[in-house]
Amino acid sequence: MVAHGILMAGWSGNGRAPLPRAPGSGRSLGLPRPQRGERGNLWRLFLIGLFLVSIIPGAGWAGERAPLTAEQQEVAAAARRYLEAEVKQDHQTVFRSLYPASEYRKANNFEAYLAEARSTPVGIESFEILGVSILPEIPDREKWPEVNGFARVEVDLVIHYTDTDRKSLANYNFPFVRSGGKWYKL
Repeated sequence: MVAHGILMAGWSGNGRAPLPRAPGSGRSLGLPRPQRGERGNLWRLFLIGLFLVSIIPGAGWAGERAPLTAEQQEVAAAARRYLEAEVKQDHQTVFRSLYPASEYRKANNFEAYLAEARSTPVGIESFEILGVSILPEIPDREKWPEVNGFARVEVDLVIHYTDTDRKSLANYNFPFVRSGGKWYKL
């Protein structure tokens, strides 16, 4: 029999023979019907699982950062040294933080860098390192054959323009390379 477009339980729809039923609960899964007392245990397990899910914080939740690996910590330390030197205007440390085989270091000695650094009206007032990504492959291997690591450091910077006394927030990705066991800003 059909009632409101739905087959009534136990009938095949033609009015002659009932539908075959799975042993147990009669549901399509064929699972045995829980015995008296087992329903309470299942309910308790469900509540315990719900409780654990609600109180145990998990990595990857919104707003959480994954802990840095040892290699990422090395890169972050090199970036911090470089950026702190920029904030303090410690030009010696900034220059030593630059990759020695970079095009800039090849084209400029310390005196040229110092003249450029002193003449610019732009400086870093503060920074926050947001993340460190180690690149699995080194881009342009022919250009940097002695590089054995490449990373990107994402940083929020407060930039101070001394000529206008204006400040602005910028998000920047600094490239870092490892050569001879040391990380340098590229």
